[in-house]
Amino acid sequence: MDEKRDEVISVLAEQLEISPLSATVLIEDAVALVLDYTGRKAMIDSMWVYARQLATIAYNQQGAEGEASRSEGGVSQSFLTDIPVSIQRGLNRFRKGKVVSYYAPAEE
Repeated sequence: MDEKRDEVISVLAEQLEISPLSATVLIEDAVALVLDYTGRKAMIDSMWVYARQLATIAYNQQGAEGEASRSEGGVSQSFLTDIPVSIQRGLNRFRKGKVVSYYAPAEE
């Protein structure tokens, strides 16, 4: 897993032209979101794509933390405040289901 993590960090750093340390922080935050959303404890290979996409979104939103929208000089911007639906759809196949209760009829 560390090998895949390192590969994603280097690709992200190159893609966004940022330091590997900044890319590491962004990826770690994105991995936490992905694992929290899916209910898993470890990343699966294809989940790294979604973590990198979330890290890119987080990078693009830096400096606008806490804002839902902004208007400057007649130019309006709105920001995503949650995991985008397109990424949620991709992650849905990795989600673990939760059993709330289990009912089995009593044997007689």
